[in-house]
Amino acid sequence: MSWAQLMDSLYAVEATLAGPWLLAALLGMGLAVGMLTGLFGVGGAFMITPLLANLLRIDYSLAVGSSMSFTLGSSSAGWVRHMRLGNVARKTMLILAGSAVCGTIIGADIHTALRTHFGKHDFSLIMDVLFIALLALVAFLVLKGTSREREETCLLQRVSIPPYIRIRVAHIRGISLPGLCVVGILMGMCKGVMGIGGGVIFMPMLLLVVGLSMHQSVGTSLGVVLCSSLAGVVIYGAKGDASLWIVFPLLVGSAAGIQVGTFLCERLQASRLRRYFAFVVIAVALYLSINFIFKVQR
Repeated sequence: MSWAQLMDSLYAVEATLAGPWLLAALLGMGLAVGMLTGLFGVGGAFMITPLLANLLRIDYSLAVGSSMSFTLGSSSAGWVRHMRLGNVARKTMLILAGSAVCGTIIGADIHTALRTHFGKHDFSLIMDVLFIALLALVAFLVLKGTSREREETCLLQRVSIPPYIRIRVAHIRGISLPGLCVVGILMGMCKGVMGIGGGVIFMPMLLLVVGLSMHQSVGTSLGVVLCSSLAGVVIYGAKGDASLWIVFPLLVGSAAGIQVGTFLCERLQASRLRRYFAFVVIAVALYLSINFIFKVQR
């Protein structure tokens, strides 16, 4: 691929910036998201989609599809590493992944239906509201923390809907299989509609609802996200709503940012990291809220 081909492809993307300026913006965004990954252990896809759509004015559907492609590349290496460390509940992952793929298909259909029914402008407002609510929830979960001791029984053990399964790696019995499938479908629907990854929503669900440990939740959620992202990329890519020319600079910038973030992470206390991350999320939510107000007034 030549430099001229790259520039031509970037000029073809409808955004507020074009050519080398768009390339620099995408590299910078990838760098920032990579730093978040290195600092806080989250993928950052929950911020990439709204920033692509609001900061660079890239079409929301294209932003969602490209975000899924980014997640596919960034989550695969982490999942392989956690597999080697034994942090993946394989049977649980397969059940959740199958359900999440179904949920992703449903979510993508909901995304298309909303866009078709409400039109591009109102659909953009709906997506902004969803992301503002998501970021507010993320900030709440981060500030609240997940350091509390796990309860003796998780939520799915209290669901009286058979059949039940056992998660051997986590030493958990009596998990409702239908309940687990519902969790996977909901995770996939979020993925299909919004293109988000799993670090900030899926991992807490596995921790608090399914009852996995922190490391098992991270490793298992990466596997689920990998499968649902693959399904999403196929669906959105078939519609032309995924661009490798957007994804590639994001991945390059992210690779460099992870190294910087990891370096900083080793020098900061965990409590400070949690607060800093919450502040970043709140700042993005405020930006989206202000941008939402301006959109409504147009």
